[in-house]
Amino acid sequence: DAMEALMGSCNYFFCEMANRLTISQIDEVAKSLGLGELTGVELKEVAGYRSNAATLLTLQNRKWSMFEQLQVGIGQSVNAFTPIQLASYASTLANAGTRYKATFLSRVVSSDYRELILKNQAQVLSTMTISPEAHYMYLEGMKMVTSKPYGTAYSTFKNYPISVAAKTGSAQHGGEGPLNGAFICFAPADNPQIAIAVYGEKIGGGSYLAPVAKAILDAYFGLDSTGE
Repeated sequence: DAMEALMGSCNYFFCEMANRLTISQIDEVAKSLGLGELTGVELKEVAGYRSNAATLLTLQNRKWSMFEQLQVGIGQSVNAFTPIQLASYASTLANAGTRYKATFLSRVVSSDYRELILKNQAQVLSTMTISPEAHYMYLEGMKMVTSKPYGTAYSTFKNYPISVAAKTGSAQHGGEGPLNGAFICFAPADNPQIAIAVYGEKIGGGSYLAPVAKAILDAYFGLDSTGE
């Protein structure tokens, strides 16, 4: 089922899912989740792009085909996302479809630290409606990634004291060497406080990056005394 497919990164399931949908449906959801979209962060950023008919024609002068659509179903084909977009994506999943503006700014104070000049307020960039059934499915599936023996990040998070919702990703790059890896997560899974994205070039796959995210969670939740 869908939850087990998320748990084990089952390509067969997601290829079949892509076969049953249209690329317009897939692209609309990806856009609403912030993939290939500007995050609004204060630094200059590039939006990147999602794989669809227009992108394929522009970048590679090729027409769209069902083969490309099946590739999109497993996260391949012509995509380019920034790490901060992936973090925004994880945050939007955690917030059940509400996507906030990314920011590095918490507050502005005077040079003597005595006066609060500005306190940054959260800004909603977009919202999408996610059914309770769909929310339950991906939340439970992402929890199974870290909590069930066949989960792709179970070896890192087994017996972890906080519930973590996560997804590993392995991205082809067209060159020599191991695959690029991506890892997103949010925690606590049922009452999220923090969303994380980690990306590594030629790392071999997303599961190899799970320990990096775990170290961040350890520090955030005060579970690692070595940082004292």
